[in-house]
Amino acid sequence: MKRDYIRTGFFAILCMISLSVFRLVWAGLFQENITPDIQEGKLDLSSWEIEEGQSLLLDGEWDFYPSQFLMQEDTIPAEAPEAIQVPHGWENNLGSPFGYGTYRLQLQVQPDDDRNFKLYIPNIRTSSEIYVNGHKVAETGQLAETETAYVADIIPKTVTFTADEEGNIDLVIQVANFIDSRDGGIYLSLRFGTDEAITKEVQLTNYSQVVIAAILFMHTVYTLIIYFIGGKDKKVLSFSLLTFSLFSGFLFYSGEKLLQQFFNIDYELEFWMIHTVYLIIFYALVQCTDHQKLPYWNKIFPFFKWGMAALAVVTIFLSMPQILALRPVYNIFAFFTAIVTSASIILMYKNNPKARNLMLLGFIAISNHGIWNYLWSGKSVYLTFYPFDMIIAVTCYTIVWFQGYFQKHKKTKDLAERLKKVNEEKDQFLANTSHEFRNPLNSILLLSEAIRDREKTSLSKQSKTELNTVLNVGQQMNQLLTDLLETRNLQVNNPRLNRQVIALEPIVTGIIDALRFSSDVKNLSIVHLIPKDFPPVYADENRVKQIFFNLVDNAIKYTNQGSITVSASIKEHKAAIHVTDTGIGISKEMQKRIFQPYEQGNPEHEMSEGGFGLGLNIAKQLVELHGGTIRVSSKKEEKTTFTFTLALATQETVVLNSESQIEKPVLKEKREQTVQPNRKNNQVPSVLIVDDNPASLLALKAIIPNDMYQPVFVSYAKQAVEELKNREWDIVISDIMMPQISGYELTRVIRERFSLTELPVLLLTGGMTDIQAAFLAGANDYITKPVEPVELKARMDSLITLKRVAEQQVQMETSWLQAQIQPHFLFNTLNSIMALSELNVEEMRKLLNEFSNLLRSKFQFQHMKDLVPLEEELNIVRSYLYIEQVRFGEALQVNWDLEDEQGVYVPFLSIQPLVENAVQHGVRNKQGKGTITISCEKDSARSKTTITVEDDGAGIEETEVPNILSGESESKSGVGLFNVDKRLHQHFGKGLQVISSPSQGTKVAFEVDLS
Repeated sequence: MKRDYIRTGFFAILCMISLSVFRLVWAGLFQENITPDIQEGKLDLSSWEIEEGQSLLLDGEWDFYPSQFLMQEDTIPAEAPEAIQVPHGWENNLGSPFGYGTYRLQLQVQPDDDRNFKLYIPNIRTSSEIYVNGHKVAETGQLAETETAYVADIIPKTVTFTADEEGNIDLVIQVANFIDSRDGGIYLSLRFGTDEAITKEVQLTNYSQVVIAAILFMHTVYTLIIYFIGGKDKKVLSFSLLTFSLFSGFLFYSGEKLLQQFFNIDYELEFWMIHTVYLIIFYALVQCTDHQKLPYWNKIFPFFKWGMAALAVVTIFLSMPQILALRPVYNIFAFFTAIVTSASIILMYKNNPKARNLMLLGFIAISNHGIWNYLWSGKSVYLTFYPFDMIIAVTCYTIVWFQGYFQKHKKTKDLAERLKKVNEEKDQFLANTSHEFRNPLNSILLLSEAIRDREKTSLSKQSKTELNTVLNVGQQMNQLLTDLLETRNLQVNNPRLNRQVIALEPIVTGIIDALRFSSDVKNLSIVHLIPKDFPPVYADENRVKQIFFNLVDNAIKYTNQGSITVSASIKEHKAAIHVTDTGIGISKEMQKRIFQPYEQGNPEHEMSEGGFGLGLNIAKQLVELHGGTIRVSSKKEEKTTFTFTLALATQETVVLNSESQIEKPVLKEKREQTVQPNRKNNQVPSVLIVDDNPASLLALKAIIPNDMYQPVFVSYAKQAVEELKNREWDIVISDIMMPQISGYELTRVIRERFSLTELPVLLLTGGMTDIQAAFLAGANDYITKPVEPVELKARMDSLITLKRVAEQQVQMETSWLQAQIQPHFLFNTLNSIMALSELNVEEMRKLLNEFSNLLRSKFQFQHMKDLVPLEEELNIVRSYLYIEQVRFGEALQVNWDLEDEQGVYVPFLSIQPLVENAVQHGVRNKQGKGTITISCEKDSARSKTTITVEDDGAGIEETEVPNILSGESESKSGVGLFNVDKRLHQHFGKGLQVISSPSQGTKVAFEVDLS
């Protein structure tokens, strides 16, 4: 600590010495103070060579004529003038600071020196006239021998003149002062030199003054801008006021008084203005510092502030002598300002280590400027304007201020980031809390609904009503949780809209019915004025329902009596929907933030029913997601109308929507067919249910009936993994948020052993599920709590049916493969080859060739989904029939009725299985001879070709044909027909046509496209 003080002291001393040396160097470079010897009002420069860049100070003993104006026509000059020192006041000569008189100095230069000389007169109190060789060359104010005719003014002057032929310069300055009590006369040094030298010095002063004024004005402007756009920090405004006050002082009081060169300001007004500016500087300087942190100062500052304000007001009504009499008061305020500012800077120096040196340098620069000005002003010496101390001070404090501003900005930014993070954590907390609430709420709703449905015959009317009330209240709680989760979802994700052409009238009817309980409790009427023929809109139906629900529910909440009206109109090719209530109204101030999250319309009103204040915010986001707008119009204690807009459906969207609705009846029919779970071998599906919440398990147990399913309930994922090893399951239902092993991880474990179709997984979520993560983990589907029993069972049945269909497909494909490789066929064919090897080698070779062609074609399973030329498919059929004819001889007859085979393509192995089925289950089941007929008939007009395989064998029962084509037949003969039929549907949209009856044979045909 001691070292820091020593280091700081050395730094301060070094800065003070450096600034002082620099000031002296400046004065030495630009202003050489040569003072010749003036005696008895005469100065002989005839023997002195005046250089072009030099100027002289006319300090010395001048002649003075007290109470006389020499240059007046009726004035007789005194024979013996008095001697007076210049620069100096005349109080010793006149006995008073007030009066008038004449100064005179006679200069002698070389007779042949015809150069222009210039005299610089900084200030003469308080009016003057300058004569050179009897000619008046300048004046300020108005001279007079009496106060009534006298006018004061002080403006720096430069006068240019030449010496007469003999080299004489007779300089006469007449002065009067009847207003300034400090002293009158010449009180600052006059400077004499060549025109070039004086002009150079004056211009340097002017330029320096303009530079410092421009710098101060620039600081004034940008700090004022920052004040208005940057939060209106009072320190910023004080700094702007300080720089503007300094700027004003430099312009109309310091140096050349540049402002007064253009605007003539009354001397007394100027005097009042500069004192007022001083008071403003004192106040602004204090306000720019952390003076509030000084001990005891907060109690003194109000007196300091209002004292300066009172002094500034009083100064307006005082004369100049009275203002001068109050100078000690000004000095007291100046003293307090210096003390408080110094103490505040020292305090800032301690509290801001990064800016210590800059603050200290700025303070030293200001102090150095004040000390040197005081020393030189005391000696009545006029110097060229020196700007650097002020520039250094302003620059240092500006940098310090900017550092503080940017530090504050960084802190504010960090705080904003922290608040943003806290806000996100708050939203996440609310979302997580909502998820946790959903588990018990889900249990309450499920158990209440299960009790109501199970005991509906034994419950009393009051019990039913109370259970319905519990369910309604639970649904309201669920809506609050849904709002929280929906808000989080809208913030984090960018939800997609499933836009469709929808009618508004049925949606509003459904919403009114859903909220009927809440409106009936308050005895409110909800008026539905949207007609059935109102033009449809193009929007997401579920989202529009949510918008209506939030707006109508909000209207019910803040309406105690009267009605709620829902209406719609068409405005600018959009549907404008209005929800109007006769409630408590919304104030103008609240209307500005009513759509912000967590804002309650009237939280202080006794009618406020709580909630999170998210409904309107969600409605606004959803409306804007549709590209619409929402607004509110209301008055306190009067009706309120919320209006939002949606895009009307165009003709194109109506056409697209009508096409998408074609399949709806079929889907509905299929949905109705899946009400009962898909059973395997007349056994109910086995369901494994995993949830760590006992209440949730109990609720699920209440809604999953034992007569339709075989549910097993476990509380931990590890138990579920063990159960998976013990038996075969049809579906796993698991909660996501569980300890140790989550639902995601459990799903991954299941997927290591089972595919998506081998064991479906249905996840239960409280609404915070990352859907992508759920499906990436291997889930088949998910459902949000609170669970609707109908929805849960519908999703379970869909997944179980999917598993069953996949199993049937695998079994069917296996049977198909087995059907293609029949062991007895191979054995019989090989026996035929062996028999021919002894009887007819050529026939054996031919049989082997056909047998190899058949096997080669049969085993090309990669072509199962391809179309092949008809000729290639018939070659396989010929190979097969040749083998069978070798075996059965005359018992198997084949007829070919083929037209042009070119341009006809059929699925691979589509005709051969039909022929094989006709041989194995048609002809062979019939004792005696049998005939197979294969025909191909083209219909060029329809671009179709009909292929028929017909036998005269045993035939099939007519009732068995649908079972074969649906894959439900237990007959082995149905495998080939089912597989071919399915592939024909995939390629051509139409399958096999089977005509058969017992003992009458079977005819199987199908059509293919020629194109």
